[in-house]
Amino acid sequence: MLGPVEVVAGGRPVDLGGSRQQLIVAGLLFHSGRVVAVPDLVELVWDDDPPVTARNQLQTVVYRIRRLLGADGEALRTDPAGYRITLPEDRLDLSRFRAALRRARTEPDPEVAARLYRTALDEWRGTPFAGLPGSVIARWRNSLIELRWAATEEWAETLLVLRRPREVVEHAAPLVAGNPLRERLAGAVMTALHRDGRQAEALHLYRRTVEALRDELGVDPGPRLRDLHMEVLRGTAETSPQGSGPSALPRTVARLRGREEETARLLRAAHGPHRLIVVDGMAGVGKSAFAVAAAEALRPGYPAAQLFVDLQGHSEGGPVSPVDALGLLLAQLGEAPQRIPGDLPGRQGLWRRALAGRGSVVVLDNAAGAEQVRPLLPQADAPCVVLVTSRTRIGPVDDAFLLKLEPLPVGAAVAVLRDAVGERVDAEPEAAVMVVELCGRLPLAVRLIAHRLQHRPRWSLAAMVERLRAADPPPIAVSAEGHSVAAAFDVSYRQLSGAEQRCFRLLGLHPAGEFEAWPAAALADVPVGQARELLDRLVEVHLLEEDQPGRYRLHDLLREFAATLVIEEERAAATTRLLDYYLHTVAAVNRPLELIQAIAPDVRPDAFQRSFSDEHERLLWLRATWPAVVALADEAHRTGAHRHAVMLHRVLWRFANNEGRAEIAERLGLQAIASASALGDDGLIALASNWHAGTTMRLGRSTESIRHLERAAAHYATAGMPQEVSRVQVNLGIVCRAAGWLAEGMEHLRTFRELNKEHASTPLALFETGATELLLGRPAQARVTLRDAALHMHRIGATMQLANLCNEFAGAHLALGHPRLALLLFTRGHRMNREAGSRAGVVEALCGMGRTHAVLGDPDAALRCHHEASEQVRDLAPFFEASARNDLGTTLTLLGRTGDAIAAHELALRLAELTERRYERARAHAGIADALRREERDDTAERAAARALFETCGLDAAAVARASEPAQQLVLLNDRH
Repeated sequence: MLGPVEVVAGGRPVDLGGSRQQLIVAGLLFHSGRVVAVPDLVELVWDDDPPVTARNQLQTVVYRIRRLLGADGEALRTDPAGYRITLPEDRLDLSRFRAALRRARTEPDPEVAARLYRTALDEWRGTPFAGLPGSVIARWRNSLIELRWAATEEWAETLLVLRRPREVVEHAAPLVAGNPLRERLAGAVMTALHRDGRQAEALHLYRRTVEALRDELGVDPGPRLRDLHMEVLRGTAETSPQGSGPSALPRTVARLRGREEETARLLRAAHGPHRLIVVDGMAGVGKSAFAVAAAEALRPGYPAAQLFVDLQGHSEGGPVSPVDALGLLLAQLGEAPQRIPGDLPGRQGLWRRALAGRGSVVVLDNAAGAEQVRPLLPQADAPCVVLVTSRTRIGPVDDAFLLKLEPLPVGAAVAVLRDAVGERVDAEPEAAVMVVELCGRLPLAVRLIAHRLQHRPRWSLAAMVERLRAADPPPIAVSAEGHSVAAAFDVSYRQLSGAEQRCFRLLGLHPAGEFEAWPAAALADVPVGQARELLDRLVEVHLLEEDQPGRYRLHDLLREFAATLVIEEERAAATTRLLDYYLHTVAAVNRPLELIQAIAPDVRPDAFQRSFSDEHERLLWLRATWPAVVALADEAHRTGAHRHAVMLHRVLWRFANNEGRAEIAERLGLQAIASASALGDDGLIALASNWHAGTTMRLGRSTESIRHLERAAAHYATAGMPQEVSRVQVNLGIVCRAAGWLAEGMEHLRTFRELNKEHASTPLALFETGATELLLGRPAQARVTLRDAALHMHRIGATMQLANLCNEFAGAHLALGHPRLALLLFTRGHRMNREAGSRAGVVEALCGMGRTHAVLGDPDAALRCHHEASEQVRDLAPFFEASARNDLGTTLTLLGRTGDAIAAHELALRLAELTERRYERARAHAGIADALRREERDDTAERAAARALFETCGLDAAAVARASEPAQQLVLLNDRH
């Protein structure tokens, strides 16, 4: 398995025959000992296009395999759900590898662990499943290769612990030279070189790694490698690279009282078979503090990272989505933002790879349920412990150890009080018991009262009992033993000044548990400096936490309490100020990405606005704030703040689509249209419909997009906004180009010029005209038009549009026979789109670079670009994938890999049909025809289908002829070059 699939039965090699039989054997052995369902085997052999007789053919293949295996064929058993092969561990290289790796990872003696790692790695004979086709086998192959890399990295780090740096250099340095993107292994080799007295070579390796990361991925090395570089420069490189890694654990109480038994049970479970521990209990019982303290206790055994994320399972703004939670966790691990995919599967893959081989503790605090937790779990064999806290007993999660926290015993609750106020507790023991009982023996409430007593040294505990009994707390659904915890909160709240009380209660209107000073200033209607002073005071009295400088956190229970205190007369104005703050700030973040600069909404001149040091900080802020702003947009629509609902959709649109979050953008768009309709404002209805059309286009629904644009034009006309009516014509041209209705698109652009004669040469209209001319097979015209567009865009500083134009301009030069210039332009477009945060633009640039490298005779570079594009395009809507697959197929045909090329074009064809992209359908047929011709097979039907589709797109006869022979055009370009 860990090389070409080879079977030995009865002491002799077995010829398995064709690829189908090899695939079935590989699939059964990959899941040795487990039943593999028939549908899974069908997908393994035929991918997404099985024949009607697939099940019958599968039975025939299994019968042949049994005969080939002879006596060993009994190991292949039929099950009602499928088939199973069961082999002893020592008879399968994959099983031996996994077993040795598992033992190495749990072995406390580093000498023994190093031998086990070596034993595991010696099982490898080459590329897993070498020569076998198909997407399923490719996924398995990639997962095994990644596991091998993790084992190699862990082995190298174990050798460093044993102070054997020369072995690391001998075995790992050649691997790093051939795979410079493996940061972790590069770090191990750098450390080994440094310890061996070869500092110059260590620094040279770092420079090579940095260059490779920037050239290949466009990113800088992670913080671990950067820190190691500085240590090598100073001569202080760590003795062990497995030293303490990043920790994102929040500060917690200095001493955890009354949880000794629960802590012991948790640690026994973690040191035993359990890697997932779920802690539940009522609000305020101390789950978060308990989990953080447990994570600290586990740190010595899991030193690589200690991570924490508040899942806000009981927040008014709704729980944090798994995709956003993974983004936060990956950022804590030091992953660069541009390397974090936008979709859930992409983030899950990166998360699980990042934790492979890294002893880490992960705290998932305040979970809503099992559905929120499951996507965040590492691989089952990862050396990690995950601690989950929840108010409720969450649904079943495999192999979880369940632990419930009850309110503190009376003695422990009194001890919490004594830690704060000392001998006063001993002087009034009965009153102390009454205080903690009135606080429900909940740690959060007891600590709040203890803090109040600290700052009131003349108060007796008996007086505090009377205050707690007399408190008139508002209704809040949290109690223990019949006592409302709100009474404890109320005592702390009433000791605040008027301004502090107002700030605290208005914070209850914020939809997320974490925030900065600016939204607090907006809610309280005070300058930011004063807001910071108020927040610092709330931190001092333990009504607010500041885990990181400038980042405040309000416990969900306290937020619920604060919201009940809001005076109705102040609610509407405070909510409006909060909406204005986010609306204005998101608009400012997006401004460099907009072609039409006047998109910032009208806000008060003194509106609160956060400043940013650079574009990178803007993007990071918006990614971190995204859940809160989406929650606010939903709330605005629900509560009748309709203008804000419309404008928040507008300013969030570009970020949502750049980040591959079109599904959320669609919901916001529909809400915006409904809100605008509720206002009866034609201008706002047109605005919402216009931008929602862009989302539906990206979701592959061009016909629906056209309808939204026609509606926008009608409402703009009713509103008396002729310039906006004309701009809709450009957007209609964009949708038509995407759908392959090129002649219709050019007609819309002509209409725009007629309606807008004074401004006929606007940058967007020029850009769209040039891009459409390029698809129509007029590259010389396109180059001139795009050059004019570039001059206009540069003049107004339209960063995002210049990045997109760079790709189109490069395509024009490639079509004109200037591949080296095209490569420079595609590379620049890649950098600009990456900096602007446009994932779609990055994919387009990578595809163009791949095509150009193929023309220049560098197939390895071409395939690297295409494969990276294929990985990244999965994070986007299917709309973008068809063209990427077609580009890959064209290059594969040029390289002689016709089978893979046909598969790529067939996938492109299915995607193009799904997303209404006629031009890409034509390209797919033409690509299949080229591959068939290369195999000397009949290409007549595919070529005719391509020609017919290109004609309906609006290409003239000469352009149809060229477009229908894509591989021939690349060959001609290569010859011309």
